[in-house]
Amino acid sequence: MQVPSLNVEGTTDTSVPISAISGEGAEKRASGRELKKETRSGSRKLRNRVMIVGRIRELALYRAEVLKHLGFQVSIPQSKEEALDIIRSDGFDVAVLSYTLPSTVVQEIADEVREHCPDCRIVSIAETSRFDRRIAPDAVALAEEGPPALVAAIQKAMQAD
Repeated sequence: MQVPSLNVEGTTDTSVPISAISGEGAEKRASGRELKKETRSGSRKLRNRVMIVGRIRELALYRAEVLKHLGFQVSIPQSKEEALDIIRSDGFDVAVLSYTLPSTVVQEIADEVREHCPDCRIVSIAETSRFDRRIAPDAVALAEEGPPALVAAIQKAMQAD
């Protein structure tokens, strides 16, 4: 019996068992992988550190497990202050900001990312395709589309110029 897979473009290993997403103990096959971004001066490596900020911890933990199975290093701050500390220490490459946060908090975190970590990308998880333009994320994932949409948004953000 063949296990259905999720195709993840832009990664070395393109098949990820659905069981990895559902948390059924699939083997980690992508640890330590780095993505590359083409630039005018050649190719530069992008590290795969993701910070997930959301109000509902269980959702953040679930998303983190999916990303870890795909080789991302994930941090989940437990407070806004902890998120700001991570931002100021340059401890990530992509900030994932969830719709579960108040818009003022999302705006503050996005502003801090742009100020302290200008090369970092912002991905917004939204309930609808409408989002606050002041945040101006590099990519948006619709919450109802699940982990594949988040992975695609992160990859899109990492490829943005």
